[in-house]
Amino acid sequence: MRAIHLRSGRRTLVARNATTIPESLLDAELYGNIKNYPNPGTPDRVGMLGEAHGGTLFLDEIGELPHAHQAHLLRVMDGGQYTRLGETGSRTADARFICATNRDPDDLKHDLRARFIHAIAVPGLDERPEDIPLILRHMLRDAPIEAARRSGSDAAPLPDARLIGALTRHAYKGHVRELKALLLRSIAVSGGGRLTAPPELEPRGAAPRFP
Repeated sequence: MRAIHLRSGRRTLVARNATTIPESLLDAELYGNIKNYPNPGTPDRVGMLGEAHGGTLFLDEIGELPHAHQAHLLRVMDGGQYTRLGETGSRTADARFICATNRDPDDLKHDLRARFIHAIAVPGLDERPEDIPLILRHMLRDAPIEAARRSGSDAAPLPDARLIGALTRHAYKGHVRELKALLLRSIAVSGGGRLTAPPELEPRGAAPRFP
C-alpha cells in the first residue's frame, strides 16, 4: 500500500482500519463536520477525505463495513463529491482509494466492488514462506525499544537460524499480524542480541528449501 502511494506522486497518505471506526461515527470520521454539529462544543473537522485531498485514502478491512455504509462511499468514489455533516454545500476531494479486506471480494456490496479498477490477491504466508525472512528483516529494522533494552545495545537484535526455521514452518492463520506477534513474543523471552524461538513455536515438518 505504501509503495503504491509513494510511486503515485501524491502528497498525502491517510490510512485507517475500518474496524476501529464506530458505526455511529463513520460519516463524521470520513466526511468531517462543521463546528458545533451535531452537538455544541464539537470541533470543526475536515474528515479523512479532507485530509486525503490530493493524496491517497487507505481503508483497511473495508469488508467489515455494513453494506449501508459501503453505499455511502459510492458518490465520492465516482466524482469525489461529499458533504460534511451539518454543511449544506458539497465538497470535492481528489483522493485515490486503496482498500484491503480478508473477506471474499464477493462479500463487498456489488456496486462498491465494481468501482475498484485493479484487484490484487495477496497470498498468505503459508503460500510464500520464502518471504518470511525478508519480512522479519523489515520488522527488525524498526525493532521495538523493548528489544534494544533487553539486548543492552542500540542495534536491533538478530534472529537465530532456529527461530527463522520455526517461523517459516509455522501454520499461519493471522498472516503478517501473527508473524509480528510471534516476533514480539520471541523478543520477550530472548536475552542478549540473539532472538530465539519461544516455547510455543514448535517445529513442524521439514524446513522448506528456498532457491
